[in-house]
Amino acid sequence: MGTLFTLPVVKVTVLEDRALVERRGEIPLSTGPQRLLIQGLSPLAVDRSLQAKVSGGTISQARIRRTALPVTPEAQRVHRTQVGQRIAELEEDARRADAEASRLDMRKRLLESARADLFRAISEQTGAGQARPESWREQLETLRREQASVDTAVTDNLRRRSEVTSALEEVKASRPFAEPSEELKVEVQAELEVGHPTGGPATVSVTYLVPCTAWRPSYRATLARDAAGESVTLECEAVVWQRTEEEWKDVELAFSTARPTLGATPPRLQEDRLWLRDKTERERQVVEVAIREEVIQTTGEPGAARGEDTLPGMDDGGEALTLSSPHRATVPSDGEPYRVPLFQFTAPAKSELLACPEQSVLVHRVARFDNTGPSVLLAGPVNLVRTSGYVGRAQLRFTGKGERVKLGFGSEDALRVSRTEDQGRETSRLTGRKVTTHKVRLFLSNMGAQAVPVAIEERIPVSEVESVEVQLLREHTKPAPSRVSEDGIVRFELTAAPRSQQELAMDYVVTSASKVAGL
Repeated sequence: MGTLFTLPVVKVTVLEDRALVERRGEIPLSTGPQRLLIQGLSPLAVDRSLQAKVSGGTISQARIRRTALPVTPEAQRVHRTQVGQRIAELEEDARRADAEASRLDMRKRLLESARADLFRAISEQTGAGQARPESWREQLETLRREQASVDTAVTDNLRRRSEVTSALEEVKASRPFAEPSEELKVEVQAELEVGHPTGGPATVSVTYLVPCTAWRPSYRATLARDAAGESVTLECEAVVWQRTEEEWKDVELAFSTARPTLGATPPRLQEDRLWLRDKTERERQVVEVAIREEVIQTTGEPGAARGEDTLPGMDDGGEALTLSSPHRATVPSDGEPYRVPLFQFTAPAKSELLACPEQSVLVHRVARFDNTGPSVLLAGPVNLVRTSGYVGRAQLRFTGKGERVKLGFGSEDALRVSRTEDQGRETSRLTGRKVTTHKVRLFLSNMGAQAVPVAIEERIPVSEVESVEVQLLREHTKPAPSRVSEDGIVRFELTAAPRSQQELAMDYVVTSASKVAGL
């Protein structure tokens, strides 16, 4: 046996699906080798993850020891739900009914014995000439009344026992659905073999991994406007869940994106053979072309979504990151989410009213600002707030330090955009060249009383083969676009007059050679 000690939890590093718990405190040690038992560890502590240190001494062995605690009768009387209390009441009623049945059976035997003694006394006294018929009649009547009372009580008790038994079976059948099964109580201790050359007080620390805990980043973005211009205040929080059966009370919290379960072994290389063959006659004459939707891959702004094949969890850009909370926090072991503030910053912003008619008829307030915070921004949900209050919720993508962030802060009720598109096809009889004309018409309505600047973004296809050409007909596009990106995004900037409707025209042609198939 060793000496029992309790070390408080001082620091917790929460990973994506587990946590590293550190207990530390000062313990008086004697000179030479000794055994210490650190109690209070979580029953879920991983044995092989246990590490221990002692200042000025050595640790020769450290292991986790688990002991099953017996359940006392006093603890069994405490029921967690009303179903358990009802079962206890019915079991107590059943015991009382059994005791009453035993008492009535004993009373019935006594009455039968008294009746037999009375008949024997009548026989003896009659033979001796000492007959007392009145007394005997009264005694027999008393025995009859008592016997009838006992029979009635036995019948009532049998009925009561049957009702209690049926009710008890019914409640026990519903118990698994009303409350969890009784769990075995386990006491977990860290057993340390410590050696100290001088003795005296020494600092002992114990660290171990526990599952059943997780964290995710969460944000709150507030768009404000004052005399100096617009700004966005971004607050970052860590949402923590834990069910480790140990309370983290007033501890230092750090949050890491490391994934120790993924390992560091690269995948094995496999053969990938490439074969060369001559083109067929059809492949020489025909170019197969397909139209596909493609997401623009960039960093920073959330308009560039990452691939759908990424692993679930947090997006940290491929490099593990650790964030520390500036204040101590308390996280109970109840499985409920708790928010822990991490950092916040205010950055100058520039907002505009932006419409994407192909996606929605609404016109949104979009703000752009730089990440001037102390850390990169992990992917996570963000609550959007304006001067009028909460306006919605969006998803923030991974953003490095200094990169640009783009967030939409709700729509403007007074603005609407509708869209129509017509197509016309022509084929040259001589060359077989195909020309497809797309005529897009946009209608911008402003039902408000003030003129507002609005930006509208449309898109045109981008060709990747020489046999297909895409051209924007600028002479038929009114008003003239302010910018056409390499990715085919056509941007219009205009002012919506109060209580007005404007029409925008955008025409483009897709020209393909006669040998192109698939369009």
